Amino acid sequence: MNSKQHYYGNIKKRSTQQKNETLANLYSNKNNDVEDFLKDTDDIDESELKEKKSAKKRREKAEHKAETKHKIKTALGRLFLTAFLVALIGCGIWFFLQNKTSTTELDSIEASQTKADEIYYSHLTGKEVSNKDIPTQAATCIMIENSPAARPQSGLNEAGVIYEAIAEGGITRFLAIFQEAKPNYIGPVRSVRLTFVEMAKPYHCSIAHVGGSDNALKTIRGNSEFRDIDQFYNAKTYWRIRNRASPHNVYTRFSMLDELNFSKGYRTSEFNGFARVKPDVAPVAPAQKANKITIGIGSNLYSPVYNYDANTNKYLRGYVQGGAHYSVSESGAKTQNAPDVVVAMKVNSVSRSSEAQYADYTTTGTGDATIFQNGGVISARWSRADKNSELKFVDASGNDIQLNRGQTWITLYPSNNKVTWE
Repeated sequence: MNSKQHYYGNIKKRSTQQKNETLANLYSNKNNDVEDFLKDTDDIDESELKEKKSAKKRREKAEHKAETKHKIKTALGRLFLTAFLVALIGCGIWFFLQNKTSTTELDSIEASQTKADEIYYSHLTGKEVSNKDIPTQAATCIMIENSPAARPQSGLNEAGVIYEAIAEGGITRFLAIFQEAKPNYIGPVRSVRLTFVEMAKPYHCSIAHVGGSDNALKTIRGNSEFRDIDQFYNAKTYWRIRNRASPHNVYTRFSMLDELNFSKGYRTSEFNGFARVKPDVAPVAPAQKANKITIGIGSNLYSPVYNYDANTNKYLRGYVQGGAHYSVSESGAKTQNAPDVVVAMKVNSVSRSSEAQYADYTTTGTGDATIFQNGGVISARWSRADKNSELKFVDASGNDIQLNRGQTWITLYPSNNKVTWE
């Protein structure tokens, strides 16, 4: 008997329970001798053995299934966690961007509202303008003729401030100042006089003219304190119209004037302008009414007459002799000149030995003035410390008189003439 047979023989002598335990051990140890054991052991319960074998397989299968489920759960958990973290980060980024965008949009809206709430006013007229650059943009002062052959003129109805004075032989002339308005048909442009040069100086404006009196030209030519854009030296900025005879036919337009100003570096003008009534203040009923105004200056061909229009709160301009005073557009449309404020400013004549044919007036110091606005009349004093100072209108106590916003027409009339109203 060999050793194997002896071993198996010993097994056969054991109880069924012991045999099964031995068999289970053989299976658990995966002993290949189990097959021989089954062959040589005839009293083993084969059904029980099969059941043990099947149980082992089921257990192994269950363990494998459990392990697989665990792996799947672990993988799914990790995947879910990763997806959750990605979603969380994505939401955070989205919220940040949305909040940033909303903040940016809000800032933009607030900035727009702030800009919309900001209102800018012209220093020249006191009227509201569209942007903050207009009150300091370059102003241009244009000499415009007023002989009967020059009427109706063009562009006067759009000027911000107009100074009117005798130029020579009782004939008046205008210094029309433009800043926010830029008409493209202005004239007739004529020669400049010293009185107008002095009135223009505080505005730091370019002076558009065609020559001038000797003392006026000596003052502005080659003088860095003035911006001289004489037609004599800037011919391309002016032209002569065909339906009027010389010298009543020189015209210009702002597309040309702006180009010339920019080329010379004339881009801004700094001045304060007249004291103006606050924008939200309603017109005050005048203590003394003045519905018709006549300012004596030269002959009746040049003495202006104003009729107050209560519907527009403006003054329709005409002449004692000659009817209504119009401005005409390039297309031929007429508009009656109608300033918002009329000022009659009494001045003294300045006599001189040379060029006696040209009229000069005092433009510094103080003097009487009469202001017409809102259909009424205000007695005032004009005041100007020196030729660099701006003109002011004050009351008896020296306080600034506030002018209505809009076009202001100032007539310098000789002290031997007078202003009347009714």
